[in-house]
Amino acid sequence: MAKPFRQPMRVFGGIIEALLESMRPNLSSEGGSGGNPRPPTTRVLFVDDEPAVLDGLRRALRACNVGWDVAFVGGGAEALRLLQARPFDVIVSDLRMPEMDGGTLLEQVRTSYPGVIRIALSGCVEREAALRSAGVVHQYLGKPCEPAKLVECIGRFCDAGVILPNEAARRAVGAIGKLPSLPQTALTLMDLLRRSDVTFAEVNAIIGNDVGMTAKVLQLVNSPLFPVCREITSMTAAVVLLGIDTLKELVFLAEVFSALAPQRTIDGFSFSDFQDHSALTARIAAGLPAPGSVLPAARTAGLLHDIGKLVLAVRLPDQLGRSMALAREQRRPLFAVELEVIGTSHAEVGAYLLGLWGLSPVIVDAVCYHHRPADAEVVGTGLSMAGIIHIADGLALRLSSRGASLPPDPLDQRYLSDAGIADKLPDWTAEAEKVLPHRSL
Repeated sequence: MAKPFRQPMRVFGGIIEALLESMRPNLSSEGGSGGNPRPPTTRVLFVDDEPAVLDGLRRALRACNVGWDVAFVGGGAEALRLLQARPFDVIVSDLRMPEMDGGTLLEQVRTSYPGVIRIALSGCVEREAALRSAGVVHQYLGKPCEPAKLVECIGRFCDAGVILPNEAARRAVGAIGKLPSLPQTALTLMDLLRRSDVTFAEVNAIIGNDVGMTAKVLQLVNSPLFPVCREITSMTAAVVLLGIDTLKELVFLAEVFSALAPQRTIDGFSFSDFQDHSALTARIAAGLPAPGSVLPAARTAGLLHDIGKLVLAVRLPDQLGRSMALAREQRRPLFAVELEVIGTSHAEVGAYLLGLWGLSPVIVDAVCYHHRPADAEVVGTGLSMAGIIHIADGLALRLSSRGASLPPDPLDQRYLSDAGIADKLPDWTAEAEKVLPHRSL
């Protein structure tokens, strides 16, 4: 029997900092086993072809006294040799280098060492090179990078905590560069972007209803490639900020919105139904009474709440299929069965990925706790974002079942009662019915 969920960990105070669990020696091709103790220090590999930059990093880290085990190399080939010789937790690479550029290096790291966190140093003038690497980079940092920013970024990954206790799950998430989109969705977007008169509204209508596209766009728009003074959680704002020309680069140059699909059929999992449920949850979430501080993110969090299922479908299809079969047979919640079969649930897998990609802590928290809203941190007054997504998800499942058996109840009745909102459910259900696909989009 699997252990119950641990006590809740706060986002960036625990959830994303729990990325250290992906850094145990090594759970990928670096060697070692899942039972090994946590390494005493964080191992970071810096790659840059400019000796002055490496010297500056040495001095800065020495002044910060971070206590990391660091190595500095001047090129991609040397970095790969060192990775083969010893394990690292994080690689920080310049993108523009001779012989082997940073994008090529990080792609090889993703393939051979998926547990290694991949950070790219890039300036705005290098945007094209950065966009080409969008499918392999976890985090972008601006160049030149302030030492405090670098330490803070890596520190988020390396402070204590555990969110993915299973080796295969950690490697699966680490290897993800881009997520599949429905072929017709990707083709429709490509056709739209070929038009000279395409509008932001038309593009947003496509991207804003696709889970993989939305996650990737938000990763990029919140990176130093597009310096803005505020965090972007709305797809409408993200599409406008990126602009049509950049979206064209992502589609035709970087190919991060490819028409991919899970490699094998999973009994009980439909990619099309997954996208439909995510989009419906997003529409319902947008209509629920979110606190003003998190309202703009409600639709996005609703769309991305089950992104962990997509990761499992692509990277761990056998485990997901087994979990879904057992959940049906035992009439139990899927996330609880996943915890026993995989060692984690799709909620934690999704939160882990979105944290790697640098999405808003509000969204990451909602994704992680959407099945356990009582454990989530409340921002401001009223419902937490996790509570909003829990209710939207439950209502979407109830309404889309159209009278079919749906055991168990997807809504946590105790949570609704304790939060004093159980009596509001009939009104919220009526509002949710208005956004069902057969009535109105």
